[in-house]
Amino acid sequence: MTARPKAVLIYPPLTDPTSGYHSLSYIDSYARSRGYPAADMIDANIEAFHHSFSPAGVAWLQEALAAAPAPDPLGHYDDVSWQVEALRTGEPDPAGVRDAVEVLRDPERFYRYDHYARAVEQVIAWMNCLAGTGFPGQFTNGFSLRMPQAVAVGSVAALRDEAVLDRLARPFQPYAEDVLVPQLVAGGYDVVGLNITYQAQLPFALWLARLIRRALPGVFLVAGGTEASDVWKYLLDKTQMFAVFDTFDAVVVGEGETAWVEILDSVSAGTLPSSHPNIRLHPRYRAMNLLPVRYEPIRGLPTPDYSRLPWDKYLSPERFVYYSPTRGCYWNRCTFCDYGLNTDGPTSPWRQDTVESIVTDVAELSKFAKFIYFSVDVLAPATILRFAERVLETGIDVRWGAEIRLEKYWSDERCETLRRAGCVAVSVGFESGNQRILDLIDKGTRPDRVRQTITSMTKADIGVQMMGFTGFPTETAAEGRESIDFLLDNRDLWTFGGLGQFMLTSGSIVARQPDRFGISNIRTLPGSDIQRVLLYDEPISEAARAELSVAAARGFEMPHARPWLSSVDTPHSFFYHDRFGVAVRDALDRDLTVRDDDEDRAFVVNGVFTDRPDEAVVDRLATTYQLMYGAPIPPDRLLFRRTDGQITPLPRSYKPILDLFRQPTTLRAAHARLWMLDAAAARKVWQTLISRRLIRRLPEFPDRPVPDETIAQGGENDDFDDDQGAPAQDRRA
Repeated sequence: MTARPKAVLIYPPLTDPTSGYHSLSYIDSYARSRGYPAADMIDANIEAFHHSFSPAGVAWLQEALAAAPAPDPLGHYDDVSWQVEALRTGEPDPAGVRDAVEVLRDPERFYRYDHYARAVEQVIAWMNCLAGTGFPGQFTNGFSLRMPQAVAVGSVAALRDEAVLDRLARPFQPYAEDVLVPQLVAGGYDVVGLNITYQAQLPFALWLARLIRRALPGVFLVAGGTEASDVWKYLLDKTQMFAVFDTFDAVVVGEGETAWVEILDSVSAGTLPSSHPNIRLHPRYRAMNLLPVRYEPIRGLPTPDYSRLPWDKYLSPERFVYYSPTRGCYWNRCTFCDYGLNTDGPTSPWRQDTVESIVTDVAELSKFAKFIYFSVDVLAPATILRFAERVLETGIDVRWGAEIRLEKYWSDERCETLRRAGCVAVSVGFESGNQRILDLIDKGTRPDRVRQTITSMTKADIGVQMMGFTGFPTETAAEGRESIDFLLDNRDLWTFGGLGQFMLTSGSIVARQPDRFGISNIRTLPGSDIQRVLLYDEPISEAARAELSVAAARGFEMPHARPWLSSVDTPHSFFYHDRFGVAVRDALDRDLTVRDDDEDRAFVVNGVFTDRPDEAVVDRLATTYQLMYGAPIPPDRLLFRRTDGQITPLPRSYKPILDLFRQPTTLRAAHARLWMLDAAAARKVWQTLISRRLIRRLPEFPDRPVPDETIAQGGENDDFDDDQGAPAQDRRA
């Protein structure tokens, strides 16, 4: 073959549906700068979602849900699991999800939080129904994947099992078989590339690859992306790489710009891409590559072109693009960190483009998208400041954000410069509020400096998203609570964020120097061939884990999780930051609080009570979804299912109150029915119902009639006690 090969790049499910990712555009733009025609791009994640509520998709879903569940090929789920997920799943509402998509793309209703929250709930409810065709409860928050245990821990056997992959990917079967594969066959492609950025995309990519190979046996099929690299990095036995990627001809491990061009060169010449160190060829080609990976030079990369992604389909009112002018981390010392194909340090080597190149790229990108997020490990302070100064000098109209280190460099004046240049929010890893732990992490900062920096950012109206964790080796309960207290004591200085749990990975300094951190008996998870996370013994932090986990969950509950508003560094969070500034939480709280104008506003119930099932099901529900922070659900509690599938255990006294709102009812009219409540007690009841979105304001979608009984679902991590506003007279109900 001497003609330029025809290529298509595919981004598989399951991942963020709110914006296009930048990896496909980066490698395609680089190939175009080397003389190749533009590749076609297919975001199968968002395309499959839209197909699911098309007439054909709805018909398939209804038929699939009516059939008896097929046996679990892994034997992982039992009948109790199915019953738990049945409790969380309502009836499919295709009109509701279509309306939700319209709201999430509407430049006005998107910023009305009551409209926004309802739309998110409708999308999640729809995805819950789709999950019923695969493994029970496999979709959480709509676009996060709860994998079967064997898949999650990286069992090669599970990832090779066609029955497992077919079952997990079944929700997207109609799109793949009826739309994607015929499109690929008609396209006449020579090269098909699948970019796998996240672990949640891996099983779907492996499944799609099998379908593509059957339909296009002669195509050169290649995988790449962060997750493909992680599989290589964490495989206990590297010879198993093509046991996982057996359907592919090659896998790109590491950065992909020059590797992609070499693949196109080779296919064009009718040869194999055997010389690039980042390309791993299938063993059937008998071309073993043992070279160390190549780190791409940042300087000289073309401005990425995002125009070929399906922007009319993403669930956002604005375009939001990712941009990566640096790779690696200039600090590169944090002992917990393990990112990229690192060798001697926690991340890959630090590389950074020039400020002038960054300004040139952003000026060009701003013509296409108003919002740009610097998708990097970290940006150097002096670079950010000089970039902001140049933006002001050149008059570029852009909104942007980045992940930064909490350096004392950020004075009030410098933060004000960032804000005037369009910076709306930053993500920061403060990690811990305890100095001893910060020193063990080698973070190079102090809590008082962190407070000083986020104070300066907040003064400049830049939202700060705080990220940290508890459970670092040898951390005591008291030290972990210092992190919780630091966030709570400085609640007015950050917008979104919270605390996760420390996880040990093999490339971190902690794993490489275990004696230094008091850990022992490092081992892989049972059944794991891809050692993403390691188990270890460390009695001090282990003893504090449960207590700190509950305390952090209670202290930092957010209305939504990724990819929606209030999660870290997602498009929706940045849109809201741009609209509301550091008062963004006030905008949310306003709709989660009883307002003075609510007395004569109609409300409707946002869910249904479900029959309490067998106690084994209730116990599994409570432990799986941590409904009462790990405590059992009392036998007298009723289960309320909110639209998005969240279950809230409620005292019986709440049922007659919520029943008042089965038809649209004003708070004034409801209070008249609850004559035994004084005004203060009634307001307390309304606050509980509204803050947990057990009732919602109308009109949400004024063009749609309100059903006699709104289908809905209830709140995780909700522990409603009888003293939370329920009237004493009703407690006998």
